[in-house]
Formats: sequence, C-alpha cells, structure tokens
Amino acid sequence: MEAATDQQLYSVIVADVVGSRKIRSFSSQRDVRLDAVSELHRRNGLILSPYTVTAWDEFQVILSRPEHAPRVLFDLRRLFVPFELWIAVGMGTATGTDRQPINKYAGGEAFERARAAANRLKSPSPKYRILTSFETGNADFDIIANTVYHMQDSLLEGGTEKQWATINTQEETRSMEQTAQRLGINISTASRNLKRGYYWHMLDTIDAMESIIKMHF
Repeated sequence: MEAATDQQLYSVIVADVVGSRKIRSFSSQRDVRLDAVSELHRRNGLILSPYTVTAWDEFQVILSRPEHAPRVLFDLRRLFVPFELWIAVGMGTATGTDRQPINKYAGGEAFERARAAANRLKSPSPKYRILTSFETGNADFDIIANTVYHMQDSLLEGGTEKQWATINTQEETRSMEQTAQRLGINISTASRNLKRGYYWHMLDTIDAMESIIKMHF
C-alpha cells in the first residue's frame, strides 16, 4: 500500500530508554541528553519542536522532513550512550504539528504508526535483538528499512564506550587528527575505534536511507 502523496507527510519518532528503572538519577540524565539532542536538531532544522517526554522513559518528536529520520536515529543512538533505546519511526499525515507539547495537540497517521512500531519493539524477537522499527503504510519501504536497521542493531550490540566517544568526537571535529588530539590518543587508535564502532557503515546507512526515503515518499 503506497503512502498518500497529496498531503504533507511527517516522520514521528517514539523512543524508550531500555531498563530505565535500573538507572540511577534517571530523570536528570534523561533530561540532559534530551536538551542536548533537541538543541542540535533544532539548530540543524531536523525537528519541528523540542523532544517531549511522554512517560518516565519515553519521549517523542516530529521531524521537519521524513528523510531526516536516518540522521536523527544515528544522533539518538550516539548521544544517549551508555543508555540503550528502542526507537520507533512512524510516517504519514499528522495534525497539530505547529503546537506544543506534541503529546497534547498532535496526532494522526504518523503518530499511530509510530505507536504501532513501538509496540512491536516491546515484544522481544526470539531470533535476535531488535531496537529499531519502522511503520509507514508502504509495505515495500518497511521491508527495506526494517531489514537494514535490524542488521545495524546487531552490528552495534558490541560497541564500547571508547568507540562511541570517538564517534561523538569525530562528529564534532570532522577531523581524525583533531579527534585523536582531543581524546589524547594517536590517529591509528582513533581510526581503529571508528572502524570497530562501525562509524563509516552508519554514515553510509544515513546517506542510503535518506535517498530511499526520498524515492518512496
């Protein structure tokens, strides 16, 4: 079933922090991370309004364009380390997107589909760990997106804090030399951390999935 093309489409993300009850001072740690990612994504024009906490361990956001989902997913993963996230993405029409807070005023297909995707994530897979789920109303796209991200979820399972720290620093500096200098390591160690953390794979995934979203929506 193809998504509607005569109305503006939105991407909505619903994310949950896995195992939040075991995290000390969780609410303050959650808020620090949400403030940082809200500031980054608003500055880069990726979201329509700040992230909104909808439950103790759950938050939502509306993206400014559907194709921003891959970049937002990547940023959420890296900026919430060491926390693990279930991230559900819904695409479709939406109402009340210009009002805040979104959990009070916004609704529509994109929210309903994000909720359906989130519910699937809470039913553990017997085969492998799944942390990402898409529901868009376009069956062909959903097969592609979910296959790509389920594989990526498995790749990232063994990521270390050092690897993520190198990834985050590289995202800030965009320079291997500056990344190594800031972290107090040599360039070969920085390069190895990025490779073993699948940084370059994730960047390629962002580019590819942005193009695939534009083709389907």
